[in-house]
Amino acid sequence: MDILTLFNDPSNQLLQIVFLCLAVFRLYLEIMGFKFENLPITSKMSNGKNFHRTGLYFSIGYILFTAPAFLLA
Repeated sequence: MDILTLFNDPSNQLLQIVFLCLAVFRLYLEIMGFKFENLPITSKMSNGKNFHRTGLYFSIGYILFTAPAFLLA
């Protein structure tokens, strides 16, 4: 099974919607000013701020690359 057809297959539309909702929720938390540095696991990591900043970039990228497909479909 090819990994690209796994996520582009119409039968996995529910999975894509769940991931898109999680990405939007992550962006919402960032806008509302949630302090990710205060989470228990992050406080034990040495580069916790960079870890969550990378997650923000992944969330924005996922929204930009998948939301148009749902809006145009």
